[in-house]
Amino acid sequence: MVAAACVPSPPPPPPPPQCSGCKVYLTFDDGPGVYTPQILSVLQSKGVPATFFVIGEHAAQYPSLVQQEHAAGEGTGNHTWDHQDLTTLPPDQVRTELQSTSDEIATLIGTRPTLWRPPYGAFNATDTQTASSSGLSMRLWDVNPEDYTLPGTDQIVSRVVNNVSKSAIILLHDSAPTNERPEDRSQTVAALPTIIDALRSLGYSFGTLATTSGATSTPTGPTGPRVPIGGE
Repeated sequence: MVAAACVPSPPPPPPPPQCSGCKVYLTFDDGPGVYTPQILSVLQSKGVPATFFVIGEHAAQYPSLVQQEHAAGEGTGNHTWDHQDLTTLPPDQVRTELQSTSDEIATLIGTRPTLWRPPYGAFNATDTQTASSSGLSMRLWDVNPEDYTLPGTDQIVSRVVNNVSKSAIILLHDSAPTNERPEDRSQTVAALPTIIDALRSLGYSFGTLATTSGATSTPTGPTGPRVPIGGE
């Protein structure tokens, strides 16, 4: 009998590079929901800002949470009324999806959002023109750990930390579309403190996208890439 050759273990991956003075942007989609208060608590305890792209019908269901986000200094963006794929809708319905959500946000916090994010990252030229005519500028994302698939807290952390770069917009979720509820965002809540600490150790600081007309006359922060349909 021939003994099997001893195969050495592969070397561990190199640590993420330092990025001293770099800024990244935490964003949360699909809320507000039952996990939003825990997300807000972590952000407050860490002194980190974020931007929440809210679903209009969820804002109507949890108005106090939208107000808490705004009072805490977080950004509030438009994620449509009920998270439909806008590329499948006629322009008048796209306009209703966006305007109804902006109206609801304005009622709750006193100012209209200036940023929006299309559900699933799905959009076409008509959608962006419709949004622009409603005073909305699109923001997508650079890093998507797919926390909504519940891959485990450690996976969420590593997918963010190992893929982040200067000015990256990070996509996380504090809730889920109505047809996917009840949601479980416990892994996102558990991962968030470690993500913040790990990125800070690499030299990153955190910014918030300016998402309301009261914040600035022109939206600030990066736009994010054109992501494929099905991204979130």
